[in-house]
Amino acid sequence: MPENVEMDAALRHHSVVFSQSTKSDFLQYTYEHPSERRVSHVEKNSLIEWLTNPDRRPSSQKEYSRRNYAQRTFSWNDKAQKLLAITKNGGQYRAVVTEDTIADVVELVHNNNGHAGWDATWKDINTSYYGILRADVAFLLKRCQVCANDPRKRSKGPLAVSQALQSVDQSALSFLSFDEFFSTSTLEGLENEDHPSV
Repeated sequence: MPENVEMDAALRHHSVVFSQSTKSDFLQYTYEHPSERRVSHVEKNSLIEWLTNPDRRPSSQKEYSRRNYAQRTFSWNDKAQKLLAITKNGGQYRAVVTEDTIADVVELVHNNNGHAGWDATWKDINTSYYGILRADVAFLLKRCQVCANDPRKRSKGPLAVSQALQSVDQSALSFLSFDEFFSTSTLEGLENEDHPSV
C-alpha cells in the first residue's frame, strides 16, 4: 500500500490535534525557516531516481556527489514503495517524510503516544521518521488543541509563573516587599489560601 494511503487511513482514526490554521502557519514557518534536513517532493523524487535507475549517470560533480549521498543515506523499498533513511548505527530504517506531511506525521505520533509531551514525541518521531526537525515538533506541539485544553499539559515554565502572579490580587500583595513575597513562608501561605483544608 502506498505511503500516503497508509497515512490517510491512520489519520482518520484519531482526534484532531492541529487546526488547519496551525498547519498553514507551519507551512509558512517551513518556508521562512528552510533546512536541508527537510525533504521536498522534488528532492524525494530525485533521491528515488538515483536509487532505482542504474542507467542514470551524473552529468556534473554536483550530481555525482548527490548520487553518492543518496546511495549512502537512503534505501528504496520496492515492495512497500517507500523511501527509507538508513540510520548511521545500522539500526532500524526510518521513513522519509516530505515537508507537506510533517504536520500530519507529528499529529499522528503525538496522538498515538497520548500527548506525552515534546521529548517523548520527538523520541518517537526521531526513531521512526526522517525529515522532521526537533524545532518542527516544538512549533507544532505548542499549538496542540488537546494539550492546550488539558491543565496537566500546560507549561510550567516562566510564562506560567508570570500568569499565576497576574491572577493574584495585586492589592493583597501591595504590603509585601519582593523578598517577602518570594520567601517560602509567604508562598506556603498563598498556597493554603488557594486550597483551604477541610
